[in-house]
Amino acid sequence: MRDTTVFPDVHPPVRPTAAALQAYGGGWQADLQVDVEAVAGRSAATRVEHRGPLRLQKVLWPEGPELAHLLLLHPPSGLAGGDTVDFRLKLGPSARALLTTPGAGRWYRADSPATQSVDLELAPGSSLEWLPQEIILHDGVLGRQSTRVRVAASADAIGMEILVLGRRASGERLEQGEFRSRLSLLRDGRLLLDERTRIAGHESGMAAMGDAHVSGLLWAVSSRPMPSDIADTVERELDSTRDAQPWREARPSSATLAGASLIDPHLLLVRAVGVSPERLRRTLMAAWMVLRPLLIGRPGILPRIWMT
Repeated sequence: MRDTTVFPDVHPPVRPTAAALQAYGGGWQADLQVDVEAVAGRSAATRVEHRGPLRLQKVLWPEGPELAHLLLLHPPSGLAGGDTVDFRLKLGPSARALLTTPGAGRWYRADSPATQSVDLELAPGSSLEWLPQEIILHDGVLGRQSTRVRVAASADAIGMEILVLGRRASGERLEQGEFRSRLSLLRDGRLLLDERTRIAGHESGMAAMGDAHVSGLLWAVSSRPMPSDIADTVERELDSTRDAQPWREARPSSATLAGASLIDPHLLLVRAVGVSPERLRRTLMAAWMVLRPLLIGRPGILPRIWMT
């Protein structure tokens, strides 16, 4: 696909020094490249190359051969100081894929940065649903994450990210550390969104999610202009869910707050904050069930791995 935007420092890697990693015996380096192609009516992984502890665990076709479900597995289940994860997914023309993970990811307490880089590329006519489970940030985290999504003009993509600040069930709050994240969405080489997030453990107040400790973002990049009232349609669905309430009525300490915005005819964002990862995921999935038939042409069927 054509990519005319130049990013001299879009996602500069942060490499900790060898001296800083001596206490850990060196960080783990993990790389995974997956190519998915449409072959004789079936979306199949035609290239899988990996180094280190990051694997494509399984390819399934629960919705038929045209749509491949990919299970991404990181056996350590989390990143510690000095770890580096680099994941690249490339969808060929007309290939269709849904990617998720078998469990939550974790970023552990660290004295030197851990880094994760994700690059997703969609060729014409392809579709991707990027639906990893939540990321839990432990107290004392030091992390850098970057995600770049490049979508061809005739491709469709939906993605989700849920961040959990601390392990509240264990009495832990995110009081120390820092986590930086960058999300770049491009359609046909045009930048639709370049969002940078910084989370520092010592920050609090309404501008820092108030009493809530779970945040989520669902984004959708469409091949065709979305209906002008799509954000209203999504918000009605959000308001009808048991845990999501309109902003004017909800309280961060007791509810999941959610809202949708049509940023561009080809880009919709749904944001949510709350106190329960499960409830917040259910809220974002309510939006996904509205958007999936519109973009992917399929009814909303939750990934089977989430039920195990």
